[in-house]
Amino acid sequence: MDYNLYYGVKSNRLLIVSNRAPEFTTAVKNTLPGVFVVRYNYDTSSLDDIISKIDDKMQHRKVKSIAILMHSDETQFYICSTNEKVLNGDSLIDDPDINYFLKSLSDYCHRGSSRLDFFNSRLASNCVKYQLCLALRQLTQCDVGIWPDLMGEEYNGELYFNSSDIRPTKTALDGYQRIRTVGKGAFGVATLYRNTNKNNLVVIKQINMLDMTAQERQLALNEAKVLSLLNHPYIISYYGSFEMDGVLMIEMEYADGGTLAEYLIGRNTNLLPERQILEMFLQMSEAIQCIHQRNILHRDLKTTNVFLTKQRKVKLGDFGISKIMTTKLQALTVVGTPYYISPEMCEGKQYDQKSDIWALGCILYEMTSLQRTFDASNLPALIHFITKENFTPIPLCYSLNLKKLVNDLLQKDPLRRPDANYLVEILPDFIDFITDSNWIQESSELELSNEDLLNRSVVYQFSSPTNLTPVQLPFRIQIVQLAVSQTHFVALTSDYSIFTWGEDKHGQLGHGEETPWKNDPQCVVSLLDKHITQVGAGQHFSVFVSSTGLVMTTGDGKYGALGHGDWNSVSRPKLIVDVVKISCGNYHLAVLTNEGQLYTWGRGNYGQLGLGNLQDWQFKEVPFESLFTKIKFLEGLQVIYVCFGECHGAAITTQGHAVIWGSNIYSQRGKLHVSQNKPNLLQLPGYSKAQIIDCGPTYTLIGTDDNAVVFCGTRFSMDTKALTQMTSMFTSEVIARPKVILGLYATDEQIDKGQLLVLNSLQAVGHSLMITVDTFLRINS
Repeated sequence: MDYNLYYGVKSNRLLIVSNRAPEFTTAVKNTLPGVFVVRYNYDTSSLDDIISKIDDKMQHRKVKSIAILMHSDETQFYICSTNEKVLNGDSLIDDPDINYFLKSLSDYCHRGSSRLDFFNSRLASNCVKYQLCLALRQLTQCDVGIWPDLMGEEYNGELYFNSSDIRPTKTALDGYQRIRTVGKGAFGVATLYRNTNKNNLVVIKQINMLDMTAQERQLALNEAKVLSLLNHPYIISYYGSFEMDGVLMIEMEYADGGTLAEYLIGRNTNLLPERQILEMFLQMSEAIQCIHQRNILHRDLKTTNVFLTKQRKVKLGDFGISKIMTTKLQALTVVGTPYYISPEMCEGKQYDQKSDIWALGCILYEMTSLQRTFDASNLPALIHFITKENFTPIPLCYSLNLKKLVNDLLQKDPLRRPDANYLVEILPDFIDFITDSNWIQESSELELSNEDLLNRSVVYQFSSPTNLTPVQLPFRIQIVQLAVSQTHFVALTSDYSIFTWGEDKHGQLGHGEETPWKNDPQCVVSLLDKHITQVGAGQHFSVFVSSTGLVMTTGDGKYGALGHGDWNSVSRPKLIVDVVKISCGNYHLAVLTNEGQLYTWGRGNYGQLGLGNLQDWQFKEVPFESLFTKIKFLEGLQVIYVCFGECHGAAITTQGHAVIWGSNIYSQRGKLHVSQNKPNLLQLPGYSKAQIIDCGPTYTLIGTDDNAVVFCGTRFSMDTKALTQMTSMFTSEVIARPKVILGLYATDEQIDKGQLLVLNSLQAVGHSLMITVDTFLRINS
């Protein structure tokens, strides 16, 4: 049979259609008589399956042109789900299967005047189209066209379709001018349009319901109806919804100030004024109160779903998608990094509105600290932190009211969290309370002087009341943790950088070399991409723990302290084990794993490894029954921090009391006569409360809430000619009762400028003292 005669002139065309292509039903229904049509299922077909279908249809015949209909986004076409094959500039270069597939298609064409046409393309820019067309022409030796509809700019669609039936007709998007994409999700795209009739900007969320089950499609339509009920000044307004070619369109209000996440990132290290935080948080709370009163759970509260206007008014959004996409989105959330989910959701328990309150607490924490409440790069570690660990306190410059509010919202027990009604009731009082003397709202003048708004940390070495020497760290860093030993120092900053200085004879500074001493702190380059969240310093070795629980050690391997299985030294951090917590001794180390197992290694000559013997071990699990003993004399005290010296220990309670026990031969317990078997409560000067505590070899140090350093114990004097860089300059003196040896304060001029000093940390280093000070800006109303 002469097929060309049978089909006529227009039989020299081939149409390849994916069942996921936009308007595929319209295209197939209106195909011209005689055009070869090959349909395939996107979800079940492979590239070979498609070629096989074409072979069966064509029977070695050739055509003048091929039309291809498949779904796309702004950057690429989606060919088939099997092996996730896509067509874009990269796949044309890197994927040999894509190359073979396209060359096979071109083999069905007559040489010389053949062409490939891609219809109903969603590619965003002419530049992307041009580059893809150019690459396809070089590969297939065919003319290539990529068109946004079924007609094409030069009416190439008339080669395949009945033009009278497929010419563009008036659609629901007529009267809307597309501007740009403003967001993408797992199931849809949010696009900014201008409504030309009303001359205002709107966002239209496009949700492809072809991917959904019948039940999910019904939920999508029902959710759009629910959104129409939420009319609130601090919730993104809902303007309407419609369905077009299997895509649900939800038209919503456009917030022109971006998201809260973008705003906080733009702050860099500039803390927000407390008044601004509370006013924005009140607006969020009122929005949550509105949806909770209608028995709606948001379930996906996060800073990227809190939108802002240019006047920084809150507009809560995206509380519908999580309900629309129930099964798939929840699976995606679990697989990803759900920084805002509550402990009860992590544990698979039933949850209610209090899970939204937890997420609000995480958002409030980010607004105060400019960092996530709990952070990890894998799901098990993150869930452990959320369910088991405490968060780092918010900066000290904020009020006790704000600190208590954060603590209340982030209670592990949902019953102890407040509800939205309570938040809306108490927040105005909190705002009124800071009217007289606290952070002011930002103004254009403040924004012009962002240099003054930066908060930073400064580390000092304190050798005597007249000798306070700053350590030459980079100017604009925030110290998160400072670890010290008798030989060297390790500083962890808020951007996960590590700076080390001091002795480096054994490579303990981690720079890949061994030198006698480094005066100036240097960044450990090899750790920049490791996301380090904890550091430790022992005698001649250092420890680094990443957010994923990976532990690396470097320095002196004597006694097996590095945990590498030998006694060799290394000068660059080396991986050993997965843990969540670490603690360093002089020559040994203890780690706690995700599974709650405690391991120790290193020197055990005094039984410090907890193994029931006096041997040195390189890596051993500690039997818990031989390690833990309940400290009965601390019963009834709510202890929040504990530290240990060579022969005494100390703790801080939630009320700010300092408790000390153990030896008192150097008066390090702050009294002349105390019982060694009972702790004593230290009476601090004035009305100060303890916030930081550390035990030196013969003394105790306490940092107070009014930025004073209190000392009790014995100060030793040494021959200054014999001093090294780590020895003391204290005079010989016994201070039997707590005494302020250092007070941090601002001058009158600094106070007028609103500059604030906060004692961040202090560590005993032999008979010297290391102090970390944070500076902030505080401006009077």
